[in-house]
Amino acid sequence: MQKLDWPRFVIVGSLTATAIFVLDIAWHGTIAKGMYAGYPQRPMGQVEQLLPFLFATYIVMLLLFCFMFLRLYPARGLKSAIWWGIWGGFYVVIPNMQFFVAVRNTSWSVLGMQVVEGIVLMVMTAAAFELFYRPRARD
Repeated sequence: MQKLDWPRFVIVGSLTATAIFVLDIAWHGTIAKGMYAGYPQRPMGQVEQLLPFLFATYIVMLLLFCFMFLRLYPARGLKSAIWWGIWGGFYVVIPNMQFFVAVRNTSWSVLGMQVVEGIVLMVMTAAAFELFYRPRARD
């Protein structure tokens, strides 16, 4: 098993997570703005106050996702990163599916969009991490 270059891992993983967070916020603020119409939500003022917590959860979750990638696919490669993004991303969105069952006025189309969005974000995460995390060979 390869040794982890921890400082590089944390820096590259955190930057990757930050980029994905910004893309996700931009996605929901523009193209998918009406995706949650009729969905139970907090008032926007409360959402804005909770953004730092949401950002922190992105960093932790995506760092763990990248760490698992390194452990599950020690040979790595872009093909492995994409594959990990697909099936690992599916597991990331399983809580959305549980939430869907418990919340009134959610639709199958919203659930489907959440699953696809989650998988796409995780593919982007794994691929970006694979491209930018290149630990130096240790002698």
